Amino acid sequence: MHHKAICLLIIMEKIQDVKGLGGMLNGFRDLVKDDKSILFVGSPGFCTPFALFLGYPVREKELAFVPGLVEKKARRMVATEYGMELGEVANADADVVVVLGGMAMPKIGVQSSQMKDFLSRLKYKKLVGVCFMSIFEKAGWCQALPFDYVMNMILEGDLSK
Repeated sequence: MHHKAICLLIIMEKIQDVKGLGGMLNGFRDLVKDDKSILFVGSPGFCTPFALFLGYPVREKELAFVPGLVEKKARRMVATEYGMELGEVANADADVVVVLGGMAMPKIGVQSSQMKDFLSRLKYKKLVGVCFMSIFEKAGWCQALPFDYVMNMILEGDLSK
């Protein structure tokens, strides 16, 4: 059974329910299972750990992270005894580009037109968005960018004492 989700003016078909962090990792791994290289694009600091997190189940692939919109700052993501870490300088071209939601947050200050321009400088086959709390939809990025897939996670929780 397929559900329809509206991402601004673009209608996207829901292909999988994703629950929890394990579901997020499994869903991401399924999206990129046939690809050899993945470039994550995100805001430095906030998005970096999410790129490393998403990279763990696909650590056998060629992985890289770009902070902001500066492709010359791309770094390899490598598996070590501590988990995933950033390594040496890498090429920004990849089979899949994953845009992380932090880039669309108002405090970061990246406009969808700037991201579109950045993406036009890269060589890739598939564009994936991974965000929390519908930030791509709220920022108008679903309409502005040619995403092949968008993974949106909703966070809920509580703090107790």
